[in-house]
Amino acid sequence: MQAVGRRWVLLAAVAGVVAFVSGLLIGLYAPATTATEHGPESDGMLLKLVRAADAGVSERLIRDIDPANIDRHLRKLTERPHLAGMPGNFRTAEYVRDQWLEQGYDVHMVPYNVLLSYPDDNHNNTASLIASDSSVLFQSTPREIAFYDEETHPEAVQPYNAFSPSGQPEAELVYANYARDVDFENLTRQGLNVSGKIVIARYGRIFRGNKVNFAHQYGAVGIILFMDPGDYAKGDNFYPESMWLPPTGVQRGNIVMIKGDQATPGYPATWYTARLNDEELKMKLPQIPCHPIGYSDAYMLLREMEGDTAPPDWQGGLNITYRLGGTMKDGKKVKLDVQNHLQTVTIYNVFAKMKGTIENDRVVLIGNHRDAWVYGGTDPSSGSATVLEMSRVYAKHVQDGWEPRRSVIFCSWDAEEFGLVGSYEWVEENVKWLAHQAVAYLNIDLTTSGNYTINVAATPTLKQAVYRAARKVPDPHQDGRSLFEVWRERSPDTQNADYPSVGLPGAGSDFVPFEQDVAIPTASSSYRDVDLGDRIHRAGYPLYHTLYDGYRYVKMMDPQLKASAAVAAIFIELARDLVDSLIIPMDVRDYASAVDGFVKGLVENQRDSFAQRNISSDAIQSAADNFTKAANDFNTRLGDVDIKNPIAVRGVNDKLMALEKAFQVHTGLPSRKEYKHVLLSPSSANYYKTTTFPGLADLLYQIGHNATRWREVKIHLSVLTFTIQSAAHILMS
Repeated sequence: MQAVGRRWVLLAAVAGVVAFVSGLLIGLYAPATTATEHGPESDGMLLKLVRAADAGVSERLIRDIDPANIDRHLRKLTERPHLAGMPGNFRTAEYVRDQWLEQGYDVHMVPYNVLLSYPDDNHNNTASLIASDSSVLFQSTPREIAFYDEETHPEAVQPYNAFSPSGQPEAELVYANYARDVDFENLTRQGLNVSGKIVIARYGRIFRGNKVNFAHQYGAVGIILFMDPGDYAKGDNFYPESMWLPPTGVQRGNIVMIKGDQATPGYPATWYTARLNDEELKMKLPQIPCHPIGYSDAYMLLREMEGDTAPPDWQGGLNITYRLGGTMKDGKKVKLDVQNHLQTVTIYNVFAKMKGTIENDRVVLIGNHRDAWVYGGTDPSSGSATVLEMSRVYAKHVQDGWEPRRSVIFCSWDAEEFGLVGSYEWVEENVKWLAHQAVAYLNIDLTTSGNYTINVAATPTLKQAVYRAARKVPDPHQDGRSLFEVWRERSPDTQNADYPSVGLPGAGSDFVPFEQDVAIPTASSSYRDVDLGDRIHRAGYPLYHTLYDGYRYVKMMDPQLKASAAVAAIFIELARDLVDSLIIPMDVRDYASAVDGFVKGLVENQRDSFAQRNISSDAIQSAADNFTKAANDFNTRLGDVDIKNPIAVRGVNDKLMALEKAFQVHTGLPSRKEYKHVLLSPSSANYYKTTTFPGLADLLYQIGHNATRWREVKIHLSVLTFTIQSAAHILMS
């Protein structure tokens, strides 16, 4: 029986081998079957996988944007102050949640426990003028003057700078213009020592946190910031009669240089995440007290300063001669009294998801932050109201039969004003799946910082898609013309006047974590500049982060909310293109062109210094040339892609989604590890500004003959070369 059993086992094994080999040969050499040979059901599935975008939905989406709905949301969102971590902002979260549930989305509220900064209760932060006998001659106004009853709401926070340490320094004043690095260098050349002094400086030109950082580096013991009327006012005609800043208007704002939750750097602020201790936080956060005041109070301090007359371009709009200071009349001094505290609070992001019908694993995100320093009419509620109208129109057309290819998530971020906290925490928690599944992130912070021209900043691959969308949108102010035409006329590209200007994403809003941690294309948009008839006001909007930025102010700039509706229209069409196009609408040639320009600018600016130190730019220029060739070849091959083959289409889209990640270095920039994008990170001298090759810019700043830094330049140059060559390889492979 055992012998018979063994024979059966052997025969079965031989039969199995024969069957396997036969199947393999049939699979290799049998003629391929078409979808139709499997029947109409299989054929229909294939056609669905490769169907083109719905050509007619663009016009319907744009047409259905209704400014009246934006107005309704804006009025509701600005009813009361809604500072992050406070009850008023939780109510806005509930309002957004309820709107999205009513519109038909899958909605989630996601909490995080984060560290924020508030002024102490029952204490007014002030700047005082102190006589030589220590008596108080003048004290800054602790609260802005309210012009309407609603502006007296008890939840309206007093003017302060979040994350300023507490302190009561007393010293002479030094005027530092805009408190830029170049301004402090000029003071040093004038022989004026800032060490041990309190700096007073104008808001504007750079991020306020950089001002505080530079003041500390030069030895100041405190800093006072004010919005100068030369930048933000026009005579005696100010709010509430006009859009200009009144004398008591004060800009609030955070001053932290590293964004996200300060207690859990790099990781989400969830229950399981370890927090920094008090000593670690103290070392990380700003080191000197900072306090903002109105320009009427600034006048009272500046007029008491002695010292040399400030340079002509340092003179502001107050009716005095601005002096550099260092000493004050009759031995007077200035005393800051800042009492702030850190507090762990719960914040809430809100999400509305609509699944795609074919590639539901791939997602386009559209976001806006919801929290405000006070009422937040322009920043951010003009944007929040716009996003709610975009989501309504999007959902309506899905319910009417449109089947978008990919998924969309509308995002309402919390605590952006404290350093992009809500968006950073969510991205840090979800970075792994986002890195593989997120197609792009579209950001709307505010829509109406002006009414003159639209402003768009975008990753280079999205430029052509932005232009296509703008050509479809009617201009909100000039009948018969497209948004693209008027935008091109009012803000032309400096390199090619046939196109409007599209800037590079820098920093300052919720696209940053998507750029730095996920490395996906991003875009942001708003209306900017104010048409005054005789001239265009191009500075930031005058009531920025003040008590007065409410519903009334938005309606001053955009009475019929046409600007907001135009932003909604261009971005809902851009989102539709990204969500529904068979091949993701990204143009790699624009990225290659941008990189080539960066490299040529670097070579031109550093030619002599590189030559003196035997640093060659041949490799990085070769990588840029390779990237340009690869991008052009890839674009040519796109025309040959078999769009009836879903695997071929998916392969092309995989490359398009992978390209941005070539420029992400997980070890971060040489001197700023938290920023990982070697092309699009913010400037270390101005957080609001994009610097090309930011790591190199950091290293080259005041480098002199520092041999160690020049060695680091060579190393980082090779890193840049590697990333550019990697981008070329992605497109070539």
